[in-house]
Amino acid sequence: MSLTIFRIAFFCLVPIGLFILIKTIGMLKGLFSGEVLAEFPFTQKTFVFTATKPSVCAVWQKGKLFSRTPIDKFNIRVTKEAGGESVSLTNSFFSPHVNGLDTARLETLRFYAEPGDYRLTLEKRNGTSFFEQLFSRLFPDTPVDYSKYSIQVRESRPVYYIIAAIPLFTLSVFCVVGGIVAGFAAPNILTDMGILYT
Repeated sequence: MSLTIFRIAFFCLVPIGLFILIKTIGMLKGLFSGEVLAEFPFTQKTFVFTATKPSVCAVWQKGKLFSRTPIDKFNIRVTKEAGGESVSLTNSFFSPHVNGLDTARLETLRFYAEPGDYRLTLEKRNGTSFFEQLFSRLFPDTPVDYSKYSIQVRESRPVYYIIAAIPLFTLSVFCVVGGIVAGFAAPNILTDMGILYT
């Protein structure tokens, strides 16, 4: 078989890798920049938001970059506005975060929402754990300006999107880099593999 055909086959891995990379970025984009359903400052303590379609939602805290956040002083509770039933919340497994020039936001909780109205409430924590007490001794507490911090509820994607994105990203890099290297080094690769070419 002609060496040119082998080179073309190797170089074809590059567009395949780029296609996989673009699809992977699209998967992850929905995790970080989903539609904002509501945003309110910590000073408000409660607000109502509406889910227009069945979706996975994420609770983000937003505040000043490189500063202590007040989220550890509150418990977050989400209830259905109609019947008052509590919504099951799960901790964010990967805790994705996004930094701006002077602000940052961090995902803390996730939940599934059917279409309807929901109420998110910040409830002041009554007690502290042993680790929180130890942390407060090592790093003395400082007053927090709650008006500079806010809570966001955003549409998100299931957590398996992140799990799937890791191997897909690795595969895309392998295809792009491997395709370029293999295309230029095709004669050596084919010789080492014992494949005859013309």
